[in-house]
Amino acid sequence: MRRFHPAVLTLTLTALPAFSQAPAAAAPAWADVASWSAVKPIETDNIVFENVLLIPNPSASPDPGTPSGIRAPLPSTAAPGTMDLHVDVYRVPSDKPTPVVIQFHGGGWVRGDRPSSYGGFRALLAAGMSVVTVQYRNAKDAPAPAAIWDVRCAMAWVKRNAANFNFDLNRVITYGGSAGGHLALMAAYAPATFDPPGCTDLPKVAAVLDFYGPTNLAEGLTQHGSSGFTHQWIATDRPLPSDTPTTVGSDATATSSAGPQPMRWPEPNAAALARAKEMSPMTYIRPGLPPTFIVNGDSDRTVDPSQSAELKKALDAAGVPNGQDLVPGGGHGNFSKAETDKAMLLCLEFLKSNGIIQ
Repeated sequence: MRRFHPAVLTLTLTALPAFSQAPAAAAPAWADVASWSAVKPIETDNIVFENVLLIPNPSASPDPGTPSGIRAPLPSTAAPGTMDLHVDVYRVPSDKPTPVVIQFHGGGWVRGDRPSSYGGFRALLAAGMSVVTVQYRNAKDAPAPAAIWDVRCAMAWVKRNAANFNFDLNRVITYGGSAGGHLALMAAYAPATFDPPGCTDLPKVAAVLDFYGPTNLAEGLTQHGSSGFTHQWIATDRPLPSDTPTTVGSDATATSSAGPQPMRWPEPNAAALARAKEMSPMTYIRPGLPPTFIVNGDSDRTVDPSQSAELKKALDAAGVPNGQDLVPGGGHGNFSKAETDKAMLLCLEFLKSNGIIQ
C-alpha cells in the first residue's frame, strides 16, 4: 500500500474541491486471522480415486518411518500388486461453485499421506475455498514419475467430480509443502506426456502455492539436505554399503538390526542427472504458466533456499506472475505461528490480486 507523508497529504486535500471521499473498501473477512478458527467444512474422507500398480524400487528404503499428523492407513482391499489411492474433501458450504485447492503432502517422496484433519487449511477454507487432499505413491511403492502420474490423476478426478462437490473449475489451485510443493508445481507446469491413460482430461490450474518445494532435482541429488530422498525417488542408483566412502551426503535413513543407518549414494551419473532434470519444475518454465506464490525459509537445510530463488528468477524472466515470502531465519517449514499466519495471508492476498478469491 502506498504511504503518504502527512504534510503532502494535507496540501493535496486543500487543493481539491470540497466533496465527500468514497469510503475505503472493507477488508475481506479472511484478513482477520481470528476468524479462521470458526471454519467448519463438510468433510468426506477416504474416497478412492484410482487403483495403481506397485512398482518395485530397490533404491528406496522399505521402512522410511511414519510422520505424525497423517491419516491412519486403511486395510488394503486392492488386488495383489496394486494399491488404492484416496482423496479427502473439505467442502465449503456455498450457493455458488467454490475455488478448490488440491493439496499434496510432503515427506521427500518417500513417506507420508494426507493430513489427519483440516486444521492446516483453515485460512484457505475461511477464504471460501474447498480443499482436496491427495494420497500418492511414495518411493517404496513406485519410483519416479509415479507420484506425478498420481497427482495428475487426482486432478482429473477433481474435474470429473466438480458438480458433485460444487468446485469451480476456473479456480483450481495446486498447493503443497516440500515434496508436495514440487508436485504442486509439476501438476501445473509439466507437459501432457505426464498424464497417465484415463487421466488426460485435467482442469486448468489457476494458481500454484509452493511451500519450500524442490525445483531442480539434478542439483538436489548432490545438495546435502536433499540428496538421500531425491536418490530414492529418482531410483537410478542403488545406495552404497554403509562402509563405502562417498562425497554425497544423506538425509534419509534405512533401518537395520543396528538401528537407523544413513543411506549413502554414489555421485550421480548421466542417467540420474537426465532423469532428475525430467522430473524438475525448472525444466518446464515458460510464458503462460499460472501465477505462482513461493514460501521458503532462508536457512532451510533440507531443500536448499537456492531452489526457490532459481524458480523465482526463472518465473520473472518468463513473465509469469509470481510472489515470494522469504522467511528470515526460517528452516524447512515449522515456522512460528506468526510467520505461518503471515505466509497464509500473503498467499490469500496473492490469490485475490489474481482474481481467484474475493
